[in-house]
Amino acid sequence: MDVLVLGPVQVWADGVAVTVDRPLERAVLVRLALANRVPVPDGRLAEDLWGAEVERPVQRLRVVVSRLRAALGPSAEVIERTPAGYQATVCATDLLAAEAAAQRLHSARRTGDYAAVAAAAEAALGLWRGPALADLRTVPFAAAEGERLDDWRLSLTVAKLEANLELGAAGEVVTELTGLVGRHPLHEPLLCLLALALYRTGRQADALDRLARLRRALSEELGVDPSPDTTALELRILEHDPALRVSAAVSSGELSSAGQVASAPGRTAAGAGESATEPRPRRGTGPAPMTSFVGRGREFDTLTKRLAAPGLTTVVGVAGSGKTRLAAELARSIDRSGRPVVLVELAPLDRAEDVLPAVAAALAEGGLAADGSIDPSAPLPGIIDALARVHALLVLDNAEHVLGSVTELAKTATGFSILVTSQRPLAVPGESVYPLGPLDRGVAVALLIERAGLHGLVTAAERDSLVAICAAVDWLPLGIELAAGLTRTLTISQLAQRIDDRVRLLVGGAGGRHTSLRVALDWSYELLADRERKVLRRLGVFAGGCTLEAAEAVVPAGDLERGDIAPAMVDLVNRNLVTVQTDGAARRFLLLETVRDYALARLTEAGEIERLRAEHLRWCLNLVRTIGAPDGFAAAESVAAVFAEWPNILAALERAPVTPRATDGLRLAVEMHVPWLTRAWFHEARRHYAALTESAEVTPHELAQALSHYGFHTLMTGDLEAAAVQLAKAGELAAPLYDAELAQTVRYYQGIVDIERCRLPEAVARLSEGERLAVRDTQGASFADALGTALLYSGQPAEALAAYTRSSEVDAAHQDEHGLSRGLSNRAKALLGLGRLDEALAAAAESDRYARRLDDRQILPLNDLTRAAAALATGNLDAAESYCRAALGHEADATGLARVDLADVLLAKGEFSAVRTLLDEVFAAAPGGVPLLAARAVAVSLLFAEGDDAGAWSLLAEVRGECAAAGFGWQRYTDRLFPPGCTGATRRKPR
Repeated sequence: MDVLVLGPVQVWADGVAVTVDRPLERAVLVRLALANRVPVPDGRLAEDLWGAEVERPVQRLRVVVSRLRAALGPSAEVIERTPAGYQATVCATDLLAAEAAAQRLHSARRTGDYAAVAAAAEAALGLWRGPALADLRTVPFAAAEGERLDDWRLSLTVAKLEANLELGAAGEVVTELTGLVGRHPLHEPLLCLLALALYRTGRQADALDRLARLRRALSEELGVDPSPDTTALELRILEHDPALRVSAAVSSGELSSAGQVASAPGRTAAGAGESATEPRPRRGTGPAPMTSFVGRGREFDTLTKRLAAPGLTTVVGVAGSGKTRLAAELARSIDRSGRPVVLVELAPLDRAEDVLPAVAAALAEGGLAADGSIDPSAPLPGIIDALARVHALLVLDNAEHVLGSVTELAKTATGFSILVTSQRPLAVPGESVYPLGPLDRGVAVALLIERAGLHGLVTAAERDSLVAICAAVDWLPLGIELAAGLTRTLTISQLAQRIDDRVRLLVGGAGGRHTSLRVALDWSYELLADRERKVLRRLGVFAGGCTLEAAEAVVPAGDLERGDIAPAMVDLVNRNLVTVQTDGAARRFLLLETVRDYALARLTEAGEIERLRAEHLRWCLNLVRTIGAPDGFAAAESVAAVFAEWPNILAALERAPVTPRATDGLRLAVEMHVPWLTRAWFHEARRHYAALTESAEVTPHELAQALSHYGFHTLMTGDLEAAAVQLAKAGELAAPLYDAELAQTVRYYQGIVDIERCRLPEAVARLSEGERLAVRDTQGASFADALGTALLYSGQPAEALAAYTRSSEVDAAHQDEHGLSRGLSNRAKALLGLGRLDEALAAAAESDRYARRLDDRQILPLNDLTRAAAALATGNLDAAESYCRAALGHEADATGLARVDLADVLLAKGEFSAVRTLLDEVFAAAPGGVPLLAARAVAVSLLFAEGDDAGAWSLLAEVRGECAAAGFGWQRYTDRLFPPGCTGATRRKPR
C-alpha cells in the first residue's frame, strides 16, 4: 500500500485507489505512515489528532482506528496494535522518494556537481501535486506538518534555481525568481538569489534596488535589519567582487547556504525529533568552509591512507600551521565516503576533565550514541563502544592543553581511528605522529594570491613582494590568511615593505606559543582603528564565540556605545580576524584560538582583563536569569538555550573563585541549579559550589540558598553525610531570617536527605509539613512528589500514588516538562507497587518522552528499572535482564538500584554466582539507605536459593530489624524477606 502526502492525501493498494472518506481516519493513516513503522503512543497520537485537551483519548482512538480498518477493507492488516501504541506497516512513499532525491542533491552539492543538484531538485519537486496534506490542514499535526513540507518545497526550489544560476542560466532564473519573490517578498534567500541573478545579467542597479527594497520592507513590516549575508552581498555587488561571477565549477567541499536548505524538515514521529532527509545522522564535521582548500595535497593523501585503519594519528605543528583546516578537510572527505566522523573542537575547553563530556555530547548530537548509552559520570566506556561499533573516525582538534584526557581516551581506543591535532605528540604506544611544517613556497604564494583575490593581476615585481610577505610570516597558512586581509587596505608593495620592517623590530623579542604569528597579528592589530582594537581584544573573554547581542552587552565596558559593536565586527570579519559560524538563522562570531590568545594578551596589557571578565560574568548571569524567567526552566527549549552557551558559562564560573567576581559567580551557580538538575550534572554543580561558597561575599539569605542547592547536588552524588552537613548550615542561616520561601527550600532538601538515608518516618513528617506550608502550588507539587517517594519506600503505594498524582497535576498545569518527567516516572513505580502493570508501563513511556527532550539521564534508567520489574512480575526474565542492564549502563558506581534489580532477575534465572558478585559490589560501595536495604533483602533470597537456610534465617532477622528501624516497607524488596513457600496470607510488613 502507498500513502501519498505531497498534495491531497491519496491511498493506493496494488494500483487501485482506496477511498478513506472521513478526514479523521485519513489523518490517523497519514500520522502512522509518517512514523515510518515506529509505534505511536496513544497519548501522542490523540494529541496530534485533537490537541492537548481531549477526553477519553484511548476510547476515541479505538473508534477512529476501527473505522479506518473498515475503510481499508482487505488492507486493514497494515494497521497493527502493539504494546507501545498503534503502528502502520506502510510509509509515505512520495515523501520517501523526495527525501531520497534530497539526499542526492546534498551529495551533489558537496562535490560541486550543479547539474546533478538541479536534476535531483527537479525530481523531488515533481512529486508534489499541490500543497502537502491540503485536505487535512484542520487537524493539528497535519497543519504543522503541511507548513513544514511547504517550506521544504520552497527550499528545494531555491536550491534548484541556485544550481541553474551556477550553470549559467541567469536569464531564465530571473524570470522564475521574480514570480517567487512576488509571492514571498520577505524571503531573504530568494531576494539574494534574484539580486545575484540580476547582477550576473549586467543589471547591477536593479540588483541593488531589489536589496534596498528588501531592507525597507524588513524594517517597516518586521522592525528588523537584513541578515549579515544579505548585507555582505550588497557590499560585494557595490564593489564588483569578481567572485560573484564564479562559474559552475566549485571546489570540492564548498557548500553555500542554499545547499543547506535542501534537507527535509523534521517529521513528526513517535520518539523522534530527527531530520527526515539527512543522508545519515549529522556527525559534527563542522560548518562547510567559505574558502577553498589550497595546498597540503600530499599531506591530505598520506593521512587519508593512514586513517583508513584503526589507530591513533597525531598531526603536530606550530600554531597557525593549518592543522585545524587539514583535519576538517579530512573529516569532510571521509564523511562524504559514508564512514561516520565525529569532530570535537577542544580549544574552548579549559580543563582536561571536560574532554570526555564534549566527545559524548558530539556523539549524541550526531546520532551515534543511543539515549542513555553513555553515562555522564563515567563516559569513557560508552564512548569507546559507540565509536568502535561503527568503525568511526574521531577528530580531536587543538588538544595541546588537555593532553591528559586525550591520552586516556587514546590508550583505551580499539576498533576505530583517532585523528588528533596538537602542538606536541601524545607519546603513547602505537601513536603515528605526522609533523606539519610550513607550506611549500609555491603553494604559500598561491594561497596568498587566492585569498587576496589577485588571480591574473600579479606582476613579476609583485610576485617578489608576495614571496617576501609569505617569508615574513614563516610560510604558515594562518599568517598568510591574515596578511591577505590587509591587501584590502594596502598594495602588495606597501604590505611587503611594512611587514618586513615589522619583522626586524621583533628580532630578539620574547618567545611564546604564537611567536611566529606575532608579526601578522601585531601588524593587523596596529592597522585597526581604536574602536576595532578595543572590540577585538575584548572579544577574547568569550569562550566558544558569541552572538552579536552578547558582544553588544559585554564589549562596550563603559567607553564604547552598543552601536559601535556591529560596524566594528563587520570590519574585523573583513580583515579575517573574526570568523562567522552560521547555524540556521543564528550566527556566532568566533576568534581563531591563536587570535584569541593574542586578544587576551592585548587585553591584559591594556589593564582591562578583570573589568571585561566581570562584564562577561554579569552577562552570563543575566542570560541565565532571562532564559529561566518565563517558565523556571520547565520547558526543554529553555534548558537547551542555557547549555548552548555552556562554554561561556563554564569559563565565567571557573574564573570567578577567589576574585572579586566570586559573589556573582555564586549567584550564577544558583541560577544554574535547575538546568544542572535537569541534565543530572550533579558532580559539575557540586564542583562549582565547592569553589565559590567559601570566597563569595553574599547575604545570609543568598548563602543559605546556595548551601541548600549545594547540599542537594552533593546528596545526588551519593555523599549523604556531607549533604546533611551543608543542609544543616543552610538551616542555621535560614532560621533567623523568617523567610518562608527559604525555609521551605531547606526543609525540602532535608526531606530528600531523610529519604536517601532511609529515615522514612522523619521524611514523611517533614515533607507532609512542607506540603501543608507551601507558599505556592509549584512548591507544594515538589513536596508532594518527594512525599510520594517516602510513602512508597514506607510500603504505602496507594498513598504514594495519590501524592504523585497531586504533584503531576500541578506540573501539567504549568507545563513543567522536568516535573512531568520525574513525576510520571515516580507514578509508574507506585502503579507497579499496586499491581497495575499496564498503567505503570504507560506512565514510564510518557515520562521517557519528556526525559528525552530534556536529555535527563537520571530519569531514563529509572524507567528502565520499572519496565524490568514489570517484566519480572510477568515471568519475562530475558526482557527484565535487558532493561536492568540498560539501566546499569548509567550507573557510575554501585550506589544505585540497578545492580540490586539485576541481581534479583539473575536470581530468578538461577545465576547465583553473578548475583553474589553484583551484591558484593553494592555492599562495598553503598553508604546505606534504600539501595543497601534492598540489596540485603535480595541477599536473603540468595541464601535460601543456595540452600544456606541457617545463614538465610539469621540474615532475615537482621534485615527485618533494620527495615523496622528505618520504616522501610517497599514491597518490591520486602517480599524477599520471606522464606520459600510462604504464602501471601502469612506475609506481613517487617516491624
